[in-house]
Amino acid sequence: MYQHLVLRSRPPLSVENSGVGEITTSYRLFALLLTISLVVAVSLVYESTIPVATYYTVAVAIAYIVFMRFMVETSTRIVYKLRVHRWYEQPLVEGKPFKMRVRVHNLSAIPLLYVEISDHYPPLFHLVKGFGKAVGFIPSKGFMEINYVLEPRVGRHVFSGVEIVVKDILGLFAYRTFIPNSSCTVKVYPKPYPIPPSVLRRWVSTSLGLTKSKLRGIGTEFMMLREYSYGDDYRFIDWKAYARLRRLYVKVFEREASLNMMIVLDASPAMMYGLVGKTMLEETIRVISGFVSHIVARGDWVGLAIRSSKPLITAPNRGPLQYYRILNTLSGITWSRDYPDYTMADLLRESLLALPKRTKTLFMIFMSLDPAGYEKGVLDKEISELTSVINRIIGLKHSVVIVSPLPELYELELLSGIEASVYLAIILSGIEAAQKYARMLRSRGVKVIQVGPSSLLPRLIGFIERYRAVIT
Repeated sequence: MYQHLVLRSRPPLSVENSGVGEITTSYRLFALLLTISLVVAVSLVYESTIPVATYYTVAVAIAYIVFMRFMVETSTRIVYKLRVHRWYEQPLVEGKPFKMRVRVHNLSAIPLLYVEISDHYPPLFHLVKGFGKAVGFIPSKGFMEINYVLEPRVGRHVFSGVEIVVKDILGLFAYRTFIPNSSCTVKVYPKPYPIPPSVLRRWVSTSLGLTKSKLRGIGTEFMMLREYSYGDDYRFIDWKAYARLRRLYVKVFEREASLNMMIVLDASPAMMYGLVGKTMLEETIRVISGFVSHIVARGDWVGLAIRSSKPLITAPNRGPLQYYRILNTLSGITWSRDYPDYTMADLLRESLLALPKRTKTLFMIFMSLDPAGYEKGVLDKEISELTSVINRIIGLKHSVVIVSPLPELYELELLSGIEASVYLAIILSGIEAAQKYARMLRSRGVKVIQVGPSSLLPRLIGFIERYRAVIT
């Protein structure tokens, strides 16, 4: 129904096997040997003895082959003395092109006469300008440099390393390997979606939106006096009022209604469907990062837990630094075709341990409920375990909501006209399947919000606005 994210393939040689390879021969060597054989054969056909010139020609050719083989074999030893240095702009932000500068230094006293170097950049990065390879020679104590421009994608990505191919001038022999210690890992930060001014105006216009919500309690700002009741804290008795009225009154202060939120994101392959740059996962990350910036500015507590190749958890906190901690956690997502070896229920249990004590927390879970994104039977098992953990969380006086993006709507956004109409008719069964699981969760007491690319942010804000009105 929809296409999975496609990763470009890489050569089988890995960086872990750097320097391990063998010298290979090309068809040119066999062509040269065949030519020498033909020359000798023709000489024998037309003359009874082989001319001296033919002897010299064959000797020179064989000497060249032996010498080139020796040079390539010597060059294979020099590869271990090559060093790679990289320069690139930091921090990296998704969608913002950056220049990668790679310099290969030859620390030996022997030059490499003819080499090809290729930098294996992450498969999800888009090459904008230049080439990730170069051909030439590296002088002794000199270097060769590559410059090219890439457009990155959010998450943690690996530059597999610099591959080098050492050849002779005629290309008879070749040695291919990776330069040792030439790989590197980069983290790309998300580009937050800004909240539209129209949505902000609606949010701020209510007393329970981005403005400060006030509740009675222990605070710093005086609210009112009320008559003393049995059990009230004597420390808040207003003795001046007692002196005037001969009755006991206690001071009532107001406090801000802080929101405590734990965002739980599924970054497994189930959220990676679609075109690179427009996948559900990327769109959700952008919305989360933009939304969290306002939550943090509001003074609320927010944490993040991500299901990636390994659990990524940022404990709830507040303040400007917390926003950058969450961005850093989002940049640690690993893109992979393989599902993690733990479930969303396991991640929820881990995130419970990161909560501050005695806090009422809103768990906002972002995950796909489309069965087409999972292997057969996996989603049913996920939901069964997840429901059990959610019931436990609700029993601890927390709140839970599942925000489920519909992958078909994200792909529909890329089409227009009659193509969109035809595709909409095709995907109705897929949407119905996801709605079936949403109804199943609702019947078990779990709040579920199903969204598309255009409705994710407004519905998210609307839900938070209503939730803030009832927190106590």
